[in-house]
Amino acid sequence: MLSIAICDDDRKDTDKLETLVNGYMSQSPFSYDIKKYCSGEELLESSETFDLLFLDIALGGMNGIEVGTKIRESNRGLKIIYTTSYKQFCKQAVNRAHAFAYLVKPVTKDKIDRQLDEILSCIQEEHEDKETVAFEIMEITDKGELESRIKDFEVDDIFYFEYFNRKIKIKLEKEEYFFKDKMKDLADKMQLHNFETCHQCFLVNLRHVKKIKGYEVFLNNNDIIPVSQKRSAEFRKKLNTFIQNSI
Repeated sequence: MLSIAICDDDRKDTDKLETLVNGYMSQSPFSYDIKKYCSGEELLESSETFDLLFLDIALGGMNGIEVGTKIRESNRGLKIIYTTSYKQFCKQAVNRAHAFAYLVKPVTKDKIDRQLDEILSCIQEEHEDKETVAFEIMEITDKGELESRIKDFEVDDIFYFEYFNRKIKIKLEKEEYFFKDKMKDLADKMQLHNFETCHQCFLVNLRHVKKIKGYEVFLNNNDIIPVSQKRSAEFRKKLNTFIQNSI
């Protein structure tokens, strides 16, 4: 499912853009969902995670460049296409918010089709290059019996691991699985995939860290996990390094 957002404070521009995007996507092999926002503040308050964002630069309140810069702090894989009537802001949009592209209004079908061709090609290539890891998970069968099987997981889908009741829990956005391992061995294995230990019982995917406040880590799925005082400084340092390397 490709998750798409449109953020524009002009209702007519929003509706027109939605119609154009629907027209293109309905002919593509991708399933998709579109959500609309009328301000940057409303978008930032949303708990949704998007793959593609059409973002107007000249928003009331926070402007689109400020919003794009802010939202990419917690969703670094997001593709942003700016829409604007002011060409002079386009360079700033690319440099500050790392926009995928920008479209000068009025937005037309040809412009949208061209950009979506590029976006979907890029997303498809990224999907084919996804890193995966495998674990021997434990599950209860329909007969109430405990059995184990090997299951592959896309690294990006894993939010964190938690040592729990002598087992390790894999936490995805809407699912969780359990397997047996030592946290130290797991941390060594997952460090190559940008996972870091923030607490003796938690190993977190740095891609999904929204912010750190005090001794708590806030994730994109709204989960909050602890940071131990002993590990706080080192964890913050590694997170900052990861963010810098992702820009």
